[in-house]
Amino acid sequence: MLFQADDFEVEFESMTVAVKVMDMAGRTVFQLNFPDGRKPLMISRAKAFDGRKVWMSIPEGRQAEAIPIGAKIVEHFLNLKKD
Repeated sequence: MLFQADDFEVEFESMTVAVKVMDMAGRTVFQLNFPDGRKPLMISRAKAFDGRKVWMSIPEGRQAEAIPIGAKIVEHFLNLKKD
């Protein structure tokens, strides 16, 4: 990422999830804070062995959340480009 993005929010499972944008070792990482009391989740985009970009939870194990929320993050940044 060429610039540090501002923190933002996304809608997921009928709730507003706070997204904090961070840099870890030169990699953009997103910390997700849920209002329903579940533990915060950190996700990052990585390249799979076949070249596809995929969302990964850090640590692994919460892929079921990382993938759909990652799509919401992409949607957020695409909407910023439109403005």
